[in-house]
Amino acid sequence: MQPSPAPLAGAAVVCRSQLHLAALPHISEAISGFLDCTVHWSLPAACGFALELGALRLVQRVAAHEAVAVARARRTVATAQNPRISDKTLEISEAKRVLRQHEDQFFRQQQFTLAMARAAARGDMRVMQWLVQQFPGCYVTRAVEEAAKHGQLMVLQWLQSSSRAGHIRDDGGGLRVFWGAKELFYAGQNGRLDVVQWLQEHTHPAPTHMFFVTLEEAARNGDLPMVQWLCDVRGEWSPYAAVLAASGGHLHVLKWLRGNIFSSSPSASMDDAAANGHFEVLKWMQANGGKEGCTTDAMDQAAAHGHLDVVQWLHKHRSEGWNGHFAVLLFLRSERVEGCTAKAFVNATSADELEILQWLFEHYRSQFGHDRLQLFAVGKFYTLQWLKQESILEDLPESERHYD
Repeated sequence: MQPSPAPLAGAAVVCRSQLHLAALPHISEAISGFLDCTVHWSLPAACGFALELGALRLVQRVAAHEAVAVARARRTVATAQNPRISDKTLEISEAKRVLRQHEDQFFRQQQFTLAMARAAARGDMRVMQWLVQQFPGCYVTRAVEEAAKHGQLMVLQWLQSSSRAGHIRDDGGGLRVFWGAKELFYAGQNGRLDVVQWLQEHTHPAPTHMFFVTLEEAARNGDLPMVQWLCDVRGEWSPYAAVLAASGGHLHVLKWLRGNIFSSSPSASMDDAAANGHFEVLKWMQANGGKEGCTTDAMDQAAAHGHLDVVQWLHKHRSEGWNGHFAVLLFLRSERVEGCTAKAFVNATSADELEILQWLFEHYRSQFGHDRLQLFAVGKFYTLQWLKQESILEDLPESERHYD
């Protein structure tokens, strides 16, 4: 018979302190059973808890509960022919389900994969070693990616040495680890240069599209050492990396990329920098962008995100925003409608961008028109108040005005 897990320490201490309970261990077990929520936990869930000293004990306790459940299911199925329990059909059905799950190799592999991945993310090699012993013959897959993602280099080194030397044995003679999936990408995405370098040296990943994506992620994150390593050591290249660096405001990365690898989309870089309000990037690209500059999207998106300083700078230094495409200056979360200047003011009103609306009115008063802008200002008190102050609403019937 499978022994139940020991009573919880708290329950045992309390019961021992009561003289009338100290000699009744089954009472301590019963109280512990009511308090012990781990009976409802899965093994992967337990492996995800970062307990400094008790992580392994927690995992072992959950495994003990599962073993008790399996033993109970076997007893239930073994006595299923007894006519006295014929009214326990549901209990028998549940017992059979537990046994099928326990004996299903695919389910065991899934449990092992999830549990190892969560332990690897925390760098808990004690739990990982215990799992390997409890699940012989299972493959280590996702744990490699999780270890790389969270910078757990020691875990990766242990997995690599174990799979090569086979000193942690399973039925097949060694730990079976799957390398070559997305571990280098995840390490690069999260700025783990030491992990990326180790993977390159020890696992020799084959070239895939994931590596230029890794370069793009590093540029997006402003991780210049990672960008330099990927370009210099692995020879990665992506024209979109500079766009992502500009979009994130990472001028130091943008300068290096533009100086070392060709970028075919300077206009896209300026557009994205403007959209996110990266002033220094814009000024540098204005000075170093050559003949190509931004597109009308630069001012559209800068205005749409409320970057008035960028809108003003573009208005002063670029011609794209106020030529025939000026009608789409304020995209502002509504449909792009080219050729209708009044729409820009409607968009500014509906988005409650009062500062930009005022700036437009100051510089393009003749194009302001007498659109029924108050219809788009419902619930926007200060915008509505300003429209009224500027006499924009004067020629509208009182019945059509909305001051909600």
